[in-house]
Amino acid sequence: MGVFKRYHESKDGSKTPYWYYRLWHNGREIKRSIGPAGPVTKTQARAVLEETKRRLRLGEFDIIDVIPTLGEFAEEYVAYQRDVKQIRSHSRTKEAVNHFKRFYVEKKLNEITPEDVDIYKQRRLEEGVKLGTIKRELNSIRHLFNQARKWRRFYGDNPVSSSGMPEVNDLKERILSPEEEPKLLAACPRHLRDAVIIALHTGMRQGEILGLKWEWIDLTLGLISLPQTNTKAKKMRRVPINSVIRTVLLERKLASGGSDYVFPSPKGIEHHLNWVKHSFRTACKNAGIEGLRFHDLRHTAATRMVEGGVPLHAVAKLLGHSTVRITERYSHPEQSVNEAVLVLEKFNTNRPENRTSENPEEV
Repeated sequence: MGVFKRYHESKDGSKTPYWYYRLWHNGREIKRSIGPAGPVTKTQARAVLEETKRRLRLGEFDIIDVIPTLGEFAEEYVAYQRDVKQIRSHSRTKEAVNHFKRFYVEKKLNEITPEDVDIYKQRRLEEGVKLGTIKRELNSIRHLFNQARKWRRFYGDNPVSSSGMPEVNDLKERILSPEEEPKLLAACPRHLRDAVIIALHTGMRQGEILGLKWEWIDLTLGLISLPQTNTKAKKMRRVPINSVIRTVLLERKLASGGSDYVFPSPKGIEHHLNWVKHSFRTACKNAGIEGLRFHDLRHTAATRMVEGGVPLHAVAKLLGHSTVRITERYSHPEQSVNEAVLVLEKFNTNRPENRTSENPEEV
């Protein structure tokens, strides 16, 4: 009874050592793989064995007879994200998991190593995928392994965490200028124009806008109450309605045709629009605007608020950010920075006026 090594032979003939433990429980021999030697140390393997024995004594542990492959667990994980957690971005999670499955679908979770993750990064780069996209994919894969450990589907370190996340410096600072705004609105079809106006006057995300329900809108109080199921942070958020948004909403209500949604889908009033990427790109092209994404409208709203003197913590609350640090990415208070430099420029000229006294002893 204890921990020991066994070697797994790959198709190319190479052999990889794996830690196993063996013990007896209720007259039954239990022998399980813990993980590859290296990522899993002998000390960790012994700790797994001792924890297993402790939980067996307390009746808390259900022995895992089969550690699932990535392909097997991925289906369960994606379904959990979609149906139980109701993550709005579950389709992106599924896409990221599917890319990773292409390489390691038959491998068991405890057989995937940090080296495998490194190889995945390199192959995705060779396929022409941007580093930022690869990082977003790995965020999903890392969470998959964390969930598998939480559900006790495998032991050992998370191979994505051990491999490390790629450094990405792709901060985009594109905002819609006041001169571009009327050109963009003129090039938009009606539904897109209304969505753009709401984005510019609230800073709401595309998914939050397109998924808006009339029951969340109170025109009397002038508030949009976004439920936690419709926000990225999974927290309820209230967004004030100004006169511009109010006009847009009243017009859409008259033309809603009885739909529960502010932006019903052409498929029927029981559905809402899910995507305006292509129509937005076409509108930008027709307006002669380059390098602008719909998400940049949120960025633009934040920038305009900060430059208008709105405190950063208030902007963070409106945007639904957990910390002001996140909001700083969206705000670029150029005007205030320019004014700060002008203060330094005029400091020596105005110095006598700025000092309370020429005599230090009087201070």
